[in-house]
Amino acid sequence: MQINVTFRRLEPSDALREYAENRLQKLNKYADGPIDANVVLSVEKFRHTAEVTISGDGVRAAAKEEQNEMRAAIDLVSDKIYKQLRRYKEKIRSKRGAGSVSEPDLSDVLPSPETGREGLGIITTKKMDAKPMAVEEAAAQFQSLNQNFMMFTNAETNAINVLYRRMDGALGLVEP
Repeated sequence: MQINVTFRRLEPSDALREYAENRLQKLNKYADGPIDANVVLSVEKFRHTAEVTISGDGVRAAAKEEQNEMRAAIDLVSDKIYKQLRRYKEKIRSKRGAGSVSEPDLSDVLPSPETGREGLGIITTKKMDAKPMAVEEAAAQFQSLNQNFMMFTNAETNAINVLYRRMDGALGLVEP
């Protein structure tokens, strides 16, 4: 991995350069081939900005972060890049391994334990009532709705189930 660090309106510092390079070297495990990383560190008044662009081997990721301290900005921007590359790598793996129609990938929708809602881009939260009904009744009601999924309580098992529309148009059922 080739890492280029550029300083704008900031005195070049070997300590900051090494810190940024060490944080980005950890991303090397997501690279199958050569990757170039361009890091731009800049300061405007009290805002310290770190901007990272990674390209190569069919991968392109970019992130920018502003903080009151440069090391904090570097940490946050490297975390953003890490998430982008991890998501890309998982998408590639799922495409290689999927020979048939697979279940929907909910990694972009559901938060993982280490991330909060702020990193996911969740805009709204919708509360839904999980009405008790049979699976056939839920499927009939779902067909009349113009939604991608429906949550209900299975009358037979008293467990929360989710009906969703698959890519091929058929219905899928998620049971706990």
